[in-house]
Amino acid sequence: MNSTDVSNLEKLLPLADKYGLAYLVALVLLFFVILQWRAVMKGDLIPRELLDRAEEDRDRLQAILDKERADFMAPTLEVLQRLKIDHAAASGNDQDRGG
Repeated sequence: MNSTDVSNLEKLLPLADKYGLAYLVALVLLFFVILQWRAVMKGDLIPRELLDRAEEDRDRLQAILDKERADFMAPTLEVLQRLKIDHAAASGNDQDRGG
């Protein structure tokens, strides 16, 4: 440790004694989190090109999943449409099936 580190430490120790070490550490961590958040928002931490590429990949994969989901659900939708048609045809019947 050189003399500047010791002098900085001597300046911080009265603050830690006055306000408590936990508050001082929380203040330092809050400052660090704010700096990291600003770096992410500005694109310094994560390059904008990588973020754009990740969003394009996500959109492309979501489109593929939507197409597969539509193909998979088509038979189920057909069955449901036929059930609706059968139910509409049977609604003319006045029988009470009660339950």
